[in-house]
Amino acid sequence: MERDADSAWTIRVAQRPVDGAWSMPRVVVRDSLLFANWADFPAVVAGDSGRLALHYLRRSSPGKYSYHVWAVATTDGGVSWSAPQRLHRDTSATEHGFAALVPMGDGSVAAAWLDGHATGAATGAMTVAFGGLDRAGRVRPDSVLDARTCDCCQVTGVRVSGGVLFAYRDRTAEEVRDIAVVRYVDGGWLPPAIVHEDDWVTRACPVNGPALAAHDSSVALAWFTNAANIPAVHVAFSSDRGATWGAPVRVDDGQPLGRVDIEYVGDGDALVTWLEQTRVGSAEVRARRVQRDGSRSAAVTVGVTSDARQSGFPRTAATNDSTVAVAWREVGNPSRLRVGRIVTGRGAGAGGRFTIFGIELPFTGRSTESR
Repeated sequence: MERDADSAWTIRVAQRPVDGAWSMPRVVVRDSLLFANWADFPAVVAGDSGRLALHYLRRSSPGKYSYHVWAVATTDGGVSWSAPQRLHRDTSATEHGFAALVPMGDGSVAAAWLDGHATGAATGAMTVAFGGLDRAGRVRPDSVLDARTCDCCQVTGVRVSGGVLFAYRDRTAEEVRDIAVVRYVDGGWLPPAIVHEDDWVTRACPVNGPALAAHDSSVALAWFTNAANIPAVHVAFSSDRGATWGAPVRVDDGQPLGRVDIEYVGDGDALVTWLEQTRVGSAEVRARRVQRDGSRSAAVTVGVTSDARQSGFPRTAATNDSTVAVAWREVGNPSRLRVGRIVTGRGAGAGGRFTIFGIELPFTGRSTESR
């Protein structure tokens, strides 16, 4: 996402085969009303047979956080895109965002997002809503999954055997903001459940959501917490589609900023990434391999960036069971988007090894507005 010379925002997509070169970036959406933010950002997901779906945010009124979630899709690998559709029925001038799209096996796309339709009232709370696109690319009717959640932490989702799983930061009346999951399994939604009682009490949204990875019935979850004023990044595993979870494993190096992502690698291990502050003004994108029994590899430094909001949230994608691509924003003048590759596996040693593509995509847009 970049701002053009005329101040309009443009969303571009580039693709890279595992053993090929980057394609020329294609323009997907260009709109002066696109909402640009360091924490709430567009994302693209890949389904089968060249299917892609992309969500983005568009302002609905002059209000600072008045915007809606829109989606486009393609069946030809990104050559042509469908007309934009709003994912939700509610059109109120409130916040709708932090969406997670999950491609399903039948060609449809499940989606969950934070929906502020109830926040227009003095006592209204943010909700988690569910919807998506059917196989033909039409918007599905949406529904509420949780009627009280944290206001601005990312939602994450994965496909599991027999259904779909979403995770998000919950919010109780006592301002406890721990991670919850809600599951659609075997044809029905189950009630939300807390993964682990960190008991993090805070009256302000931390803007720091969880991340999920899944393989069949196995699920890995990463999240940030600052319970008892001790910042930490945890990983937990489930072998039953998120119904129960093992004890959390702490994976940070003592000064985490959070902003996590996670992927499955190898035989049930997980590769987790996060931002670790190294000094005032500076942070590193770090990665660590975690096993189900709680053992951990040494951490590797993927890249160096700022500890400020402008560095955004590094993102990962597994290209196979031993290779994970990492994208992050390197803050500078000019700032740049960088892409690296982590290679893991038995032949690479317990910690895996880290290599860089050598790819740089210049970022010339202005800093996104802060929350």
